[in-house]
Amino acid sequence: MSTHLDINLYPSFTNVFADETLKGIFYPLCTVENKNKYPNHLFHFVSSNGLWMNEDYVTKENNTSYTLFDIVDRKYHFAGDVRLYKGYAQAQLLFPRLEAEFEQNGKDYLKNRTKTKTYISTLKQTLTSDEIKDFDIDYFLQTFYEYSINKLHFQLYGSFAKFRSIIDGWASNKTKSPVVYPVTTKELDYILGDSVQSATQKANHFDVLGRTAGEEFFTDGNDTVLLYDVETDKVLCWNFYS
Repeated sequence: MSTHLDINLYPSFTNVFADETLKGIFYPLCTVENKNKYPNHLFHFVSSNGLWMNEDYVTKENNTSYTLFDIVDRKYHFAGDVRLYKGYAQAQLLFPRLEAEFEQNGKDYLKNRTKTKTYISTLKQTLTSDEIKDFDIDYFLQTFYEYSINKLHFQLYGSFAKFRSIIDGWASNKTKSPVVYPVTTKELDYILGDSVQSATQKANHFDVLGRTAGEEFFTDGNDTVLLYDVETDKVLCWNFYS
């Protein structure tokens, strides 16, 4: 695994993705840089938490376990099928509204320690039945809220992964998170199993950049392992439940 990573939490969407195809579908978690090993390269940990998968639209670039991105000008270019993500159209329409509403009320939510259930109930009252038809709106709103509160708290106070202690009243974890965790060969074998197909050019072609813990960005424990193929300039974003 690569070491000596410079980590930038919560990069902007436009600094991570080459276009807006995945806005409302993927969340930027952090950007990492290894200046010694890969100078002038940026790698982005991202997550599609908040949407379930439709296996009818699996491709070699994205399936229920991974997404394969091309790197274009240090940003991710997506060549998969957005239909894999159930409710993607509703998510793309709702996301700007949720961002605007949170921009206006986020600090009050943080100050009042507004519970996730309260946020979901409040926001659902502003939506029409057509906007949430065939769409797990509760999961989508939960993910957006947890991500946004965590991000806002970090921006205001510089502390990371505090969602559960802030909103849910869990005891605060005094151990500082490294944000990106190392991944051993044994762990990688367990995570990937036999699932990596030839289309991804096999995992042994990739350099493991590390793992982010889903529960530190959301309450969903869907972790992300990031791998890089220097020959093709592609990154493999692998998601799994630890």
